Amino acid sequence: MAVTMVLLRSLTGDLLVEEAPAPEQEAPTGGWTAPGGTVRIMVAGDSFVQGSSGDFTWRYRLWEHLTGSAAPDVDFVGPRADLFDVGTGEYGDDRYAVADFDTDHAGVWGSTTGNVAERIGAETVGAEPHYLLLMVGANDIVGGSTASEALEGVRDIVTAARVARGDVRVVLGELPPMWGTDHDQEVNTVIGEYNAGLPVLAGQLTGAESPVVVARSAADYAPADDNWDTTHPNARGEVKIAAAFADALAEPLGLGEPYPRPLPDVPVGPRTAPVPRAERVADGVRLSWDPVPGATRYEVSRRRAAPDPDEWVLAGGAVEGAGGQERGAVVTGLFAGAAYEFRVRSFKGGDAGRTSEVLRFELDDDPPPAPAGVRVADGALEWEGVREATHYAVWRRPLECGTGPDPSCAPADDGPVGTGTGWEAVAVVRDAEHWTIAPGPAPGYELAVRAHRDYIEGGVSEPVREPRR
Repeated sequence: MAVTMVLLRSLTGDLLVEEAPAPEQEAPTGGWTAPGGTVRIMVAGDSFVQGSSGDFTWRYRLWEHLTGSAAPDVDFVGPRADLFDVGTGEYGDDRYAVADFDTDHAGVWGSTTGNVAERIGAETVGAEPHYLLLMVGANDIVGGSTASEALEGVRDIVTAARVARGDVRVVLGELPPMWGTDHDQEVNTVIGEYNAGLPVLAGQLTGAESPVVVARSAADYAPADDNWDTTHPNARGEVKIAAAFADALAEPLGLGEPYPRPLPDVPVGPRTAPVPRAERVADGVRLSWDPVPGATRYEVSRRRAAPDPDEWVLAGGAVEGAGGQERGAVVTGLFAGAAYEFRVRSFKGGDAGRTSEVLRFELDDDPPPAPAGVRVADGALEWEGVREATHYAVWRRPLECGTGPDPSCAPADDGPVGTGTGWEAVAVVRDAEHWTIAPGPAPGYELAVRAHRDYIEGGVSEPVREPRR
């Protein structure tokens, strides 16, 4: 493939592309040292470089390492500082997990090697980096390119950058394997061929003033644990990639120290906890919250706090997180009169993030009215149904009957149901408006019916008396 020479028209980034033979390169000498003064580093490539909403990014981990070591003053450079918003599918997101670092870069989500080659000359002119850190090629391979074709694209990128700055030092990042696609083996075979070809390409491109080395960013990378989706690194994967680039910069390029081992154990998933709100709706409780940066879905769990506390359980299915609008879920199957606790956990792909604070909500609904039409007929207590009631409690108390030719029967007192002498709950009736009167030792009983809505006690009927036996 012919090597592209890029002729710079001006510092504004206008480019003229012509075909020219590759210049002869001197054999690599090694022993490179960092330039004096502030060291400018441009990280370029695709989504691996740009990152997405809520990410730390491996750029942050590398910057944190370089600025915390004995390296010279470091300035990350490039035309962008943004993330890709996985919720809206738009560029321009600035919601880093940690934003207090130098976020300048030259990565664009979805880029191929050809895309990067087209813009790298102008970007290099504008940023004047001493070091170009390149991670690209995944979109070529996923799109059907061979490893050789992707490597030729990388060659074009390095060549174009060198026309803009002949002494730029280049680090080529290996591509981590993918996991969870419909064709993992096929894709990862090509990725393996691409990674195996990077050192060969680096050797071909290296010159005395412009070394090209490889960062072993695929080494010890476990995509099932280190990716949040099929392709993109989570916080663990970001650390591994940053460590590989830090090692390559330190040796053989002489910038900073190797990344310390063992690698830190870092949390994954969205770092912002949801803040839910609750409101009563006809079917239960509606929880709502603002979208969390980077979250692709959420899980809602609930427990009954009082009365009769139970265990935490998931409440329904996952709530999808796409889009920038308010998220929400209606939790059903709740009991009126109970206090519930809710919490919402965010996920980015398969990685669980932070869980919200517990939100307590009491379903203090209005009590149902008393049943009407209570009567005794054919050995049963009957009443008219109450629409708001979920069940009924039947109460009774014994009557005391006098003696003589015309004895009268009366309760021991006139206390209300539940508090007067002798009252006891004898039955709970669901899905019916009648109860077959159970025999008892007293010569007669006074009966009443109370409506309930779950845990809420409603109105109680006027007492009626069963016929004396």
